[in-house]
Amino acid sequence: MMAVIEFIGLLGVIVFAAYLLSRGAETLAVRWGFNIVGSIVLALLTTLPEYAFVFWASMKGQYQMAIGSAIGSCTLLITLGYGLVIVLAMSRFSKHPVSLIKLSKATRIDAVYLLVTAIIAFAFIAGDNKLTFWEGIILTGVLLGYVFQVFKSSTGSDQPEKKELSRKQMIRAIVDLLIGGALVFVCSEPFVDSMIHLASALHVSPVVIAVVLGPLASEMPEKLTAYLVVLKDGRNAELAVCNFLGSKVNHNSLLLAVMPFVAHAKGHDAVTNLMSPMFVAMTVITVFVSGVLIKGELQRWKGFSLIVAYVGAMIMAVYTQPAIGP
Repeated sequence: MMAVIEFIGLLGVIVFAAYLLSRGAETLAVRWGFNIVGSIVLALLTTLPEYAFVFWASMKGQYQMAIGSAIGSCTLLITLGYGLVIVLAMSRFSKHPVSLIKLSKATRIDAVYLLVTAIIAFAFIAGDNKLTFWEGIILTGVLLGYVFQVFKSSTGSDQPEKKELSRKQMIRAIVDLLIGGALVFVCSEPFVDSMIHLASALHVSPVVIAVVLGPLASEMPEKLTAYLVVLKDGRNAELAVCNFLGSKVNHNSLLLAVMPFVAHAKGHDAVTNLMSPMFVAMTVITVFVSGVLIKGELQRWKGFSLIVAYVGAMIMAVYTQPAIGP
């Protein structure tokens, strides 16, 4: 019982921290532009909880739990995240629904990076069931290439208009980021411990908790904000897609690289035993969604398909529990 209470309490704190990070970063996006801040800064800041989870799980030698957290976040983002944005933007719940979401060239280029990171990460892990320090360096390099591309495209004339913020708004955004970051720093390690304790109490693998429940703390606040945006105006769906793309590229590159970096610092050559059915499923879904985004047109049926894919992926996570080990 105490394990459940501990997990729920820390879950609530992490959710609040993620909400503050998302709110602060989105305020800055209004000031400096959604392309750079949305795809890079917002994506990085709202991914801080996941980075913290992966880092502490790796420090404790729970590498399967670490990659489970990364897989869970990726899967939630690429399925339920995109799916609900598409469905809500085209529903009567939106004040200004659309019949079709058309993506800009810049967003389609971002989707190419999403596809590339997914393929590279899968090739590295599938080849020998491990991730080395130098492979982590390559993944980080791909992320840096993505950052360069976003900065380069941000100089185009078709970028959304930037708005000035009052001093009060800027101070509030900075305070949100500082408080959110501090809460993540303080609570992330105890939260990883609580997932391990909860898994023991429920007699399941910690990986299942990391895949199914962990992302609800780190990802949902960002998703809820995106849903509110498309409910106000379905024409803003591309903005949510753009923000999700940045987070997903982070997940497939630097987030995975954290594991071999920690292992290298601890004197290990590589992180092993990372391949799982969930990793394969996540990669397949990512490749499919990347292709859809590159094509540039999103229909309602694709949104419903992604929501169904999320449910199927979570069922797979429960029934294909990986072995526990470093």
